[in-house]
Amino acid sequence: MKNPFRYWMTGGAAMILAALSGARALAEERPAVTRISRYGVEETVSRITASAQRHGLPVLARLQQDAGDSQLESRLVIVLESSQGGTPVSMDAADGQPSLLLSVVVQRGPDGSTQVLLLQGSLDDLPEGMSEAVRQDLEDLPLVVDEALAA
Repeated sequence: MKNPFRYWMTGGAAMILAALSGARALAEERPAVTRISRYGVEETVSRITASAQRHGLPVLARLQQDAGDSQLESRLVIVLESSQGGTPVSMDAADGQPSLLLSVVVQRGPDGSTQVLLLQGSLDDLPEGMSEAVRQDLEDLPLVVDEALAA
């Protein structure tokens, strides 16, 4: 486990907006795993939302974020709520950008494909003090996305 500068759970829209405003793309902030969806952006978002809810992870926010790149359209960020309530947020430094750990980005790639971005990292890198239930929610996130993209 790592010991970030700050870690907390939030349900506040202001914190979620602060984490996303002015932030670079998820994949640029931290290494991300990309999955390709055969569905359009809106259908992919709907499928991920439904899959998350089946796993007990309600959608806390669904926000459009400017991609900041002329080759990419705007991206949709889905912030999920933990089964324990709130969403986990971590900061690596006092002046660092907050990371929404339980979030997924869906965007149209430069080749026209629909990309789904998930933070990449080991569960060993999760902050100390995180409850086992929230840890399990984070472990399940790739499964939630895989189920949404299947069929």
